[in-house]
Order: sequence, then structure tokens, then C-alpha cells
Amino acid sequence: MDQANHSEQQREELDRFHAILSLLESRLSKAKRDSEEKMAGLSDIRRDEFTERQEPLLRNLWAAHRFEDLVHLSQEFQNAADEEKDHESALQLIAALKKMAASPYFARIDLKFDEDEPAERVYIGRHSLWDDEKDNLLIYDWRAPMASVFYRFGTGPAWYTAPMGKITCEMLLKRQFEIQDGKLLGFFDADTVIQDSFLRRLLAQNASSQMKSIVETIQKDQDVAIRDEDHELLMVQGAAGSGKTSIAMHRAAYLMYEGLKNPLKAHNILILSPNTVFEKYISGVLPELGESSVRTATLEELLEEKLGLPVQSRAERWEALCGTNARNSIFRYKMSREFLTLLDRYAEALPGLLPYADLDYAGTLLSSRQEQRAWAMEHGSSFPLAVRLRRLEAHVWERVHALRPARFNDLRMKAFHLGHGEEWARGCSIWESGVLARHMRRVTRLDIPGLYANLLNDPALLRSLGRGLNLPASLSWEPSPDAPLPLEDAAAMAYLHMKLNFGESSGDIRQVVVDEAQDYGAADWAVLNLLFPKARFTVVGDVFQALDHDAEISIYEDIASILNRKSSALLELTKSFRCTKEILEFSLQFLPDTRIHSLNRSGSVPQCLTDERLLDEIAACRAQGYESIALITKTRRDAEKWQTKLEETIHLPILGRNAQLGDVFLAPLSLSKGLEFDAVLVLDCDAAHYSQPGDKRLLYVACTRALHRLALFAEKEFSPLIRREVPHA
Repeated sequence: MDQANHSEQQREELDRFHAILSLLESRLSKAKRDSEEKMAGLSDIRRDEFTERQEPLLRNLWAAHRFEDLVHLSQEFQNAADEEKDHESALQLIAALKKMAASPYFARIDLKFDEDEPAERVYIGRHSLWDDEKDNLLIYDWRAPMASVFYRFGTGPAWYTAPMGKITCEMLLKRQFEIQDGKLLGFFDADTVIQDSFLRRLLAQNASSQMKSIVETIQKDQDVAIRDEDHELLMVQGAAGSGKTSIAMHRAAYLMYEGLKNPLKAHNILILSPNTVFEKYISGVLPELGESSVRTATLEELLEEKLGLPVQSRAERWEALCGTNARNSIFRYKMSREFLTLLDRYAEALPGLLPYADLDYAGTLLSSRQEQRAWAMEHGSSFPLAVRLRRLEAHVWERVHALRPARFNDLRMKAFHLGHGEEWARGCSIWESGVLARHMRRVTRLDIPGLYANLLNDPALLRSLGRGLNLPASLSWEPSPDAPLPLEDAAAMAYLHMKLNFGESSGDIRQVVVDEAQDYGAADWAVLNLLFPKARFTVVGDVFQALDHDAEISIYEDIASILNRKSSALLELTKSFRCTKEILEFSLQFLPDTRIHSLNRSGSVPQCLTDERLLDEIAACRAQGYESIALITKTRRDAEKWQTKLEETIHLPILGRNAQLGDVFLAPLSLSKGLEFDAVLVLDCDAAHYSQPGDKRLLYVACTRALHRLALFAEKEFSPLIRREVPHA
């Protein structure tokens, strides 16, 4: 582009930008006026007057039978509520217009659909903007079908999928803008090289305490995942820093887009996060994209809701597993598909295994153990076992009710001969019914923890149900009243509970987003399948980042099999956008041969230093202007030791309690997953902490949290798993 032509285009873009700002400012002024008018309608004086009139009316309403006054008062309540809602909507509109004025759009594409027609200019932003006077769409929402051309193609032939089908076109221009705080700083006509340069410049910025949206820099394969509507189960396997979580969040925003045929509402989506620290980290993405926040939860919270018992968190599980090889082998088995098969066999066999006993009432046999077993195994077998047992219980009580009048007469006669009154007879009748109820409920009310313990603590039963399965040598479980349920045991119990009862599914949920999928076991997926039978799933993870067990790419086959949706797809992301080239190459020494590669953003070479250099390295990171410096430890116990060790020199809060992202802090490995920091200092990199083959994954996770700077520390000797110098390409 020659200088004169470029200057002309600069003037043209600047004129249009100012016109957009003028329109937004006009709408913002109108929104503020409307808000002020609505606020006037909710003035304190009016509220006080309303209160003065309603209180005496409410006091005397029913005494005077003043129904008409009640109707009038109800209408006034509704009017006030409507005005309050309108005012809140006005405030939300003002906030949205302010954000839009700060950065109304970020891209422009010129598309030619017909040889005889001029090219159509399409400006793309976070939100759409309609010109009412000219009946023209000035800015397209990034989620609009046409906007996908920007993310997926360079100049030349292109296409996108619209409600009426596939639309072909030619992209004549692909332009990206830099707009900050309501100022157009510049623009460039994008090709791959320039776009990568723009992306590298964005990634060179410091980490934020909350995840940011990536609408300006969504890559082609990311856009494919975000917009996928063909599959009920979409799985994404992505390298550390490949944008998996960003994809999940932007996909949620896309599915809420009003331009879709059946857009979802916030209450239709559930995001499952690994921990509450991560929940807070991602909490700002959807509001930044103009959508209301959806419900987020952890798996343990769902299990607690289902079981009514406290459940161990993932971080607590990691702490308990570290250094306990015996429990690790049992834990890994409980995460397996084989264990789920064992639970299915147990649920199927349970009708024949319950502790049936003859039930009698006042010397009359109500139900024999044989009859109860037959009822549980055959009567209404299409219903869950718990339902069959409740029906059995109702059947027994019908017999009791038929016998009760005669029995009560016997008790009254006995009371008369003993010199007691009728109340004595009534008390005896109640006592007899209570004894019968307790005996009956030992069979008809399923004690899930007790049944689970019976399975794992009965070697003969395990051998019988485990034929053809590779059972571990020891598979016992004892409940501890003072400790929360281990997460893997809670999942197994919840699965049994739901298999033996009606599913009690959450029907409003139509999309479940699961992050850190590699940390879920087979029973976890089975529980989610029963909880959300009608939902579609978006599942993102990285098999190389499983902390507490080995995970292979085959886990996605298990996920697809257990969730059993009509259509599923697995996408693989191999480019990391987080780390510098040097950090990623250093981190890849801990993985088997992979296809992971970086954006080629350069930085300093990772260092291996002794502990005595730690404070110097912290000072160097601060001198570089890094705002987020994470000292990553293997466990929380290790973090607490370092906190005590350095408390007289430097204040180091521990992530998860009182630390904020954007400071110097200690971060246990289990809580740092999914997060990113300007600088990462990995502590205790010695053989005592990292010596097993599985520890390579832990080092990979720790090192790939770093955006700009990485250093590893040991008191003296480093772990043999670490090559201190890695050749760079």
C-alpha cells in the first residue's frame, strides 16, 4: 500500500470510528437520561409515602375484609418491582455502552458475494450495533456466522455456515484494529505473519488476576471448537497454554448468542471447575463478553448435594495421595472403567444380596424373607431397586393396617386386666409399629455408604462379582466420621445411589462444560451422565497434566462411551500460546515425544538455581515489572514449610486462602493448574520430591504456568529427572 493510499484509508477509518463513537455517545446520553427518570420514580420520598400507606393497610386488612385494598396494594408492589427491574436494565445498558465506546470493534473484513455487487464491509466487535435511522448493522457480534470468516480464512476464497446453509464468498480485505480507551491507535491489514506478531505483542503483557476474553485473537482451530453445534459431545485435548479453558468459556458465550436458533440462557449452562481458586479466575470472562455469569461448581460440590455428606476436594485428595504408594494403586483402580463395571455388577446383584428377614406383627407373619427377595428381584423390575423396596414397604403396611383394629382391641383388653388405661394400649401399639418400621427399613431403606462398605470389605463378594476383572489385592474401605469422604469413593457412592434410585436429574441444564477432564475417573463421568441425561457436553483437558494418575489419550474413548451421546468429536490443539519458546522447550523434556509447539515468542532461558539464590530471583522478577510471581511447591505442606522458613525475610501468602493473583505468593501445584503467572519459581526440585516417572508430569505442569520467566530451585542436588540445559532449536 503506497503512502497516499494508506493516508486516505487512515482518514476514512478515523472518520468512521468517530461516527461510531458519536452514535454510542448519543445512546449513552439517552440511556443516562432514561436511568435518571426511572430513578426519580423510585425516590426515597415515594418509597417513604408508600411505606406509610401500606403498613396500616396490612395491619387492618383482614379484620376489615378489604379485599379490594389488597388487590390495589399487590398492584403497587408489582409496579414498584417492575420499575426497579427497568432501572437495573438501564444501568446494565449504560455499563455495556461504556465498554463498547472504549473499544467498539477490533476487525474489519470486506466480503464479495457477487461479481456484479460491491464488496460488503463487515466490522466485528464484542457486541453488535444497529443503526436505527439507516436500518443498517454497523458492527457484527463476533459470534455472528459471518464473523467466522475472520477467524478461519486469509484473503481469498472463503465460506461460512448460515441458517440457510453454506455461504461462499471472497475476502478482499482482512484488517485488525488497535483501539484502547476510546482511541483508535492504528490498524493493519492482517496476514499470518502480522497476526502472529500482533498476538505475540499481546502475550508479552503481564498476567491478569482474572482470565481475559480472547475474541481478538481466536485461532482457526479454536473457532471451530467454539462454534461447533453438530456434536452432542465435544472433547478438546490441548497442550498447556493452548487456550482450552478460553475455548470453553467463549463456547458458553457463543451458545448464549441470540442469533442462534435455540440460544441457551445462563441457567441452562453449568461449568465444572477443578477448584474455587480457578472458579474465581474464570469468573470475569462471560461478563466481559456481555453475558451473565453461569453457574460454576466443583465435582465435590455436586457429590455433596447428592449424598448429603462432606466430600474431599481435589487439592485435599492430592495432599493425601502424595507419598502413599499403597493408596495410590487403590485410588487408580477406583478411577478405572473396570471399577465402574464392578459397581454396575453390584447394583444388578443387590436385590438378591440384601439382609432380608421375616417380618411379623403381633404374631402374624406379614412378609417372609423369600417373599421380600422375590418382590425386590421381580416385582416392577423396570423400576429402580429403591422404588421396588418402597412399594414392598407400602404393601407390608397395608397388611398392618388391616390387622391393627383387632390388635388394638387385644391391647385394650390387656390394659384393662393390668389396670391400665387406653393410653397404655395406644402407646404399646405405637411401640410395636416403631419396632416393625426399624426392622423393615433395614431392607427397604438403602444405606449407600453401608452397601459400598459391604462391597469393598467382603472378599468373597468381590471375587464373585469380579470374575474376569483385574481386582487389586486390597480393596477395603472404612468410613471415618471425622473426615470427608475421599473424592473417588464419593463418586462411586453417588453412582450407586443414582442407579438404585430415580436419577433426580437436573433437567434445566442443557450444556455442561467440564475443565481438567483428565482428572475425572469413570465413576465421575457416570455420575455426570445420570445427573444431566439431556445435556450436551463440552469437555476440555490435557492427558499430560494429570497429577495423581496416569492418563492416556484413550480416556476420551472412555468418556465418549460412558456419556454415550449420539454424536461426538475429539479436537486436538498442539500450539501453546502461553510460554515463551525457551520455556516450552525446557518443559517438553518432561514429556514423551509430542507434537506440541510454541508461537515462537522469545524470552530468557530457564535457570536451575540453588535455594540461596531465591530472594535474588524474586528481586530480579520484580525489577522486570512482573506482577504475578508464583513460587510453586509440590504440596500445601511444602508451601507451609517455605512460608515458615522465609517469614522473617519476606511475606509469602499461600494461594487458596489469602493470596491474590498479582503478587508474590506460594502456590501448591494442585491449585496452580489452569492458571498462568508472569514468573514461576519451582521449589524443592530435588530427588526427594521428584524421582518417580510420574513426577515428570508434575514438573511439566509447574513449568508451563510461566508466561515470561522460569527458574527451578533445589537446596543442593537437582532431581535426575531434570536436564539443567536443554538444547534450543
